[in-house]
Amino acid sequence: MRLNDDDQVTKFSASTVHLEHITTALNCLTPFGTKDDVLIFIDADGLSFVRENNHVIRIQLLLSRELFMSYLYRSEVIEDEEGANHMKLCVKINHILDSVNVTNRNLDDVVECTISYDGHGSPFVFIFEDSMILERVEYSTYVIKDMDNTGLTLDKDHVIFECIMKGDVLYKALKELKEIDCKECYVYVKTSSDGDEDVFAFISKSELGFSKIRLPSNKSIIEKLQVYENDSTTICHDVPAIGFFDFASFDKIRMSTKIASKVLFRMDVHGLLSVNILSQTDDIVITDKTVATKSFDTTNKRLQLPKDYPGIVIEVCMIEKEALDDYSQREIELLMQTNELGETVRNVKGKSKKRVNPNYNDRNDVNNNLLQMENHKKIRIPESNNIQEEKDDQDNHEEEDQSNNSTYPYGTNDLPLFF
Repeated sequence: MRLNDDDQVTKFSASTVHLEHITTALNCLTPFGTKDDVLIFIDADGLSFVRENNHVIRIQLLLSRELFMSYLYRSEVIEDEEGANHMKLCVKINHILDSVNVTNRNLDDVVECTISYDGHGSPFVFIFEDSMILERVEYSTYVIKDMDNTGLTLDKDHVIFECIMKGDVLYKALKELKEIDCKECYVYVKTSSDGDEDVFAFISKSELGFSKIRLPSNKSIIEKLQVYENDSTTICHDVPAIGFFDFASFDKIRMSTKIASKVLFRMDVHGLLSVNILSQTDDIVITDKTVATKSFDTTNKRLQLPKDYPGIVIEVCMIEKEALDDYSQREIELLMQTNELGETVRNVKGKSKKRVNPNYNDRNDVNNNLLQMENHKKIRIPESNNIQEEKDDQDNHEEEDQSNNSTYPYGTNDLPLFF
């Protein structure tokens, strides 16, 4: 229902005491330019901050409405006047950070911050209030054109790999790449059918040459790692997926990974890498939002975030520097097959390409066996039949004949589908 006097009605207003958390979140935007403009979208779910650099990389950071003690968003007024289900404005990110940092230095008192905005032509207002003083800060805003997201949107139907890993491990890897003065960065992903040879690695290209950082593949660090056949569905094994990026752009996510609990990597066939980052809110100790507005208690200042708050949600999309040709891909594969001494590591399993349907049931189950036979059932070979088996000896590469009268474990997975 439309209100009678819209000119005196605040379209958006929100209050919070979590200034330290807001500072932590907004600092993730600073690698994309401290004095540049940031585009802010306001809707019923919260505030989204968006920055873009040269149409090559874009970051979007969400502060959910659960972070605020009160959250007022008059959608009926905004949809009538703005013609959209959100409001947008543009401000300088360093101006907001400077004001919040100065106010948050008061460690002896709790500061409540109220944010408000009334649409086009009005300022973006921050009101800081503690037990002693009230301060009002207004930021000039202006209207800009819609951001051009061409080429910076993930094609979810044609993803070639995805990986979920711990944020602290990724942060340490990016920090090491920075310390060795990495100029260009390769992302190398490869899986095996049994999971023993899964690889997620960063390959650095600098003035000193190539170097690689291989992340541990255990489930406690890399929760999920899959390579697809260009369709986000068909799983491929023993076939690497390689991305090539300018490290100056890739390093912009390092600040975000420092507070991350989990990170999701996805890359599509067009060379776009999407990085979804979820912050570890349990480790960020700040003010409790249940503190009353007028009666502040300093003993409540070191309480946890609201339990229903999902945390800082960040999405970064970046475009590959250039598509790799066959020679460059082969060079990276050879590099991954060498050890620390530069010696070539023999690939025992060889290279094979295996496609698996993710919804396919496990054929090791007895009920799913082709002939309803138990796995690893031993079959006695008659003495009259001689079986000759080729065996690859790694020392002299000679072929040996194996004698007959042997007992072989014969699983049902080895049975041919057609006879």
